[in-house]
Amino acid sequence: MIDRYIEMRNSGKYNLEWFYEYYNSKDGKEIDISKFNMVFNMVNLNQILEDLDKEFNLTQVLDHKGKLIKVYKNE
Repeated sequence: MIDRYIEMRNSGKYNLEWFYEYYNSKDGKEIDISKFNMVFNMVNLNQILEDLDKEFNLTQVLDHKGKLIKVYKNE
């Protein structure tokens, strides 16, 4: 799961199904994917990504403007 997340972060292409799977893996309240999508579109994606980076113990490499260059695991 972490490896797929890192691939998404580094590509900048986010897969709703991954977030849905992650939500379900955390014993979230049962919800169908269409409702999950509606709620997910109302939240701050950047905050979710920041929280997940911390949870997965990842390091971000940013350019001088704060744009993400790469995310990698802390070993």
